[in-house]
Amino acid sequence: MGKALTDVFTQLQGNLSKYYKEKKLEKYVTSVARLEAKYAVLEITEAHIPTYDSLCKRGVELLKPGNLKDEDKLKYFLRYCEAALYDFRDDMKPLTMILRSFMMTTMFFYLLTPQYFGYILPLIMVVPVFIGLRGMKKRSLNGLITGCTIVPLAIMVGVVHFKSIFIALNTGYDAYIAEMAGIYNFSLSFTSGLLTTMNIIAAVMLVAGIATAYLGIKHNKMFL
Repeated sequence: MGKALTDVFTQLQGNLSKYYKEKKLEKYVTSVARLEAKYAVLEITEAHIPTYDSLCKRGVELLKPGNLKDEDKLKYFLRYCEAALYDFRDDMKPLTMILRSFMMTTMFFYLLTPQYFGYILPLIMVVPVFIGLRGMKKRSLNGLITGCTIVPLAIMVGVVHFKSIFIALNTGYDAYIAEMAGIYNFSLSFTSGLLTTMNIIAAVMLVAGIATAYLGIKHNKMFL
């Protein structure tokens, strides 16, 4: 079963030189060779045969001269092959981790941001977050990129928060708590607990945001 697709890869390597030169040729030949090595040792279970057959058909179609010279079609096929490896290995754990860290980043971003930047920034991010989350679930690369636009903003909010805390520590944390309690008409104990909670939220948001970016970059090939 695995031979059909590896044969496509072998033919691709032989035909690429007809349409691509120098750096592009080296890049695509290397990518195809790497995929061929991965698929050569891959065992396809019965549940994944339809996906495998679809890849084979796409590969055969790509080998036609009119298609192979279309670089976008070549890129899409190679990316499809990379993404399919996650399916064939039943390895959806990275996607689950990305979604969880993204949702934690988003949730805490909406909790913490209004204190420093009002409600405009969170409202602006509603559409990118919605598109991103839906796209990630469908393993869309555009969805991943769109959703991850919240990551630098979340990191910025976290940095601003801890900068404020650092300044408060230098000027006297107890005095800062008393000042906040006076402004919002809260008790000292409640204000202290609230600030501690916000510190935890900011720390988790920073970790989750960095994790989202790291996992998204590391496993970007599982997205199409």
